[in-house]
Amino acid sequence: MSDPPRSGQPGPRRPAGAPTGPDEVRQAVLDAATTLFARRGVDAVSLRDIAAEANVHFSLIPRYVGHRDDLVAEVFDHVSDQLAREVEENPLSGLGFAPDTVAGQWVRIAAALVISGRPLGNRRDFNPIGAIAETLTAGYGLADEAARLRAAQIVAAGLGWRLFEDYLVAAGGLGEIPLATLRDEVVRSARRLGATSWPSPPDPPTVEPLGPPA
Repeated sequence: MSDPPRSGQPGPRRPAGAPTGPDEVRQAVLDAATTLFARRGVDAVSLRDIAAEANVHFSLIPRYVGHRDDLVAEVFDHVSDQLAREVEENPLSGLGFAPDTVAGQWVRIAAALVISGRPLGNRRDFNPIGAIAETLTAGYGLADEAARLRAAQIVAAGLGWRLFEDYLVAAGGLGEIPLATLRDEVVRSARRLGATSWPSPPDPPTVEPLGPPA
């Protein structure tokens, strides 16, 4: 007796060693997209590039994550979650400067979204600024509002340094100082800012310019 005919079309063939199940596929896609977006830029990466990097069939991306705009938003939330967890696990410490660190990926993806006019989202439940604010309250005793302000300032300064490090070093004539020393100073400055209460202390006294020589 012959087998009954199959109904419908066969699903996409899964590559060898590919993630299985919705959760694994979704995680693999978000990890792959994060890596590629940070490395090449958001608009230079196609969904097929992401599928190849994640080792999943192209058709599974819209099924388990969404179409392109949905994917981009999900990726930023994904890397934001990772960065916030790193802050929680290593409070008051540096978050890395290299492009392949979570902080480096977050900076590059955030910058690409801002430049292209895309929103960064408004997640208030769990994000890097909120996580830093909690460490400042726990570590330095800052009030909630002060901690959130200082956390935002720390992220702004860190983002700027990571984006423009080459230019800042060259324009500031800092090339003779080891890069590790400069990066360590960025981290130390962030700690000092994080320990500063708000409202801020009074400005330092103005230094009067020297007059012409007698």
